[in-house]
Amino acid sequence: MLTRSFKIKAPQGLHARPCANLAAAARTFASDIFMCYNEDEYDATNPIALMSAGVSYDDEIIFKISGNDEEEAIEAIATILENE
Repeated sequence: MLTRSFKIKAPQGLHARPCANLAAAARTFASDIFMCYNEDEYDATNPIALMSAGVSYDDEIIFKISGNDEEEAIEAIATILENE
């Protein structure tokens, strides 16, 4: 299992577009991917679940990934979060 934390730098936080991009990317991997925020876990393949977390600017989120392609998955997630 891999875990990695990210600080949200987008002024509008995790809104619809980055959540949709994260979920679309997560669905391409066989690994189980969850986003953790405020002690809750959200299925990263579900954009509505990600948006419901209410992640704002400068909040810290943690992704937990478990599976055969976890390395590739964490890199894809990092790329999306760094470019949104």
